[in-house]
Amino acid sequence: MRKKICRLDVNGETFSGYCGDLLLDAALMNGVHIPHDCRSGYCGTCRVRVVAGRSFGGRSNDGEFVHACQCRIVSDLKVVVEDVPETVSVAGRVTDLVSLAPDVFEVCIEPSEPLHFIPGQYCSVQFRGYPARCFSPTAPLDWPCDAGLIRFHIRVLPDGRVSSALGWKIGRGHRVKLAGPFGTAYLRPYPAQRLVLVASGTGFAPIWAIAEAAIKEQPQRELVLLVAARTLKSFYMIPALCRLALFPNVTIVPMVSQHRSVTEAVREGRPTDHLPALSPRDVVYAAGAPAMVEAVARIAAAAGAKCHSDPFEPDVSPSEATGFLSRAADWFSGETASPPLSMADWQPQDPEGGEPLPATPILRQRAW
Repeated sequence: MRKKICRLDVNGETFSGYCGDLLLDAALMNGVHIPHDCRSGYCGTCRVRVVAGRSFGGRSNDGEFVHACQCRIVSDLKVVVEDVPETVSVAGRVTDLVSLAPDVFEVCIEPSEPLHFIPGQYCSVQFRGYPARCFSPTAPLDWPCDAGLIRFHIRVLPDGRVSSALGWKIGRGHRVKLAGPFGTAYLRPYPAQRLVLVASGTGFAPIWAIAEAAIKEQPQRELVLLVAARTLKSFYMIPALCRLALFPNVTIVPMVSQHRSVTEAVREGRPTDHLPALSPRDVVYAAGAPAMVEAVARIAAAAGAKCHSDPFEPDVSPSEATGFLSRAADWFSGETASPPLSMADWQPQDPEGGEPLPATPILRQRAW
């Protein structure tokens, strides 16, 4: 029995595909490019908006969109791919490591050629001799600075194969391979809607990139920023928040999860404890601890608000590192086994017994 042939349209490019085939496979076989990464329906890079026709599977949290790598053709289909920078791979070198907090580094990388991205996207970062990890480029916390550098906020994990080497084996001059950009939680043109930005830990990196770009684009826009850290010592975001507080329609809600008695300016609790009442006119971006991001997404969905976030996995032992993110790292690095990637570092539980993180030599310390 011959398969039914369907007419497909991707951003105006038309071609044919068999009923039951994956949309991404059909497009690539016909030379039509749809950005993609994991091919597992997890990362969201291949999300497309269905304009007309029917498909099966691959539905995203936003009902209008499907994952092309999981979506099967059922009828003639017309889809639109959002305009994002082309995925490229570039070499670079570490130019600076700055201690932002006792367990957070700002890693500055000079690329050999420009790597274009939209605020909120992420890159695969492979330090020479180490497996790839994914981190979100961010904006400078303060000025003056070198605008040509790409900056990442990386939390040092006690058993982190990559992060624990920062300042020891990974220092200035270390060679780096960057690939990207990837992800769907990037700034979109919603000029008339309120932006609600939620970050915990180094999930602040993509959220700060979005906040700075949004305010530069429209200084009068309404914006609410909720920022969480475990302790006051790990609250490294102050210079950026001071810059943002100068704009008239910006509301900033800083908080820590551990009890503190130093200042009333910083609240206690989690972002979901202080989230403003949401409505369909709000656009929400969330990054950080997986449980927090999922909780924010549920609250946004219940209120009818759009919510953008990129998934990631917390660090696990090498024996557990068999998920797609680990395989993605292998594809970039050529390694046969490596721990999973993370889109933005997260806030793990304290090591057993409350042992402190191992001391790391500080190459440069941020002075507030």
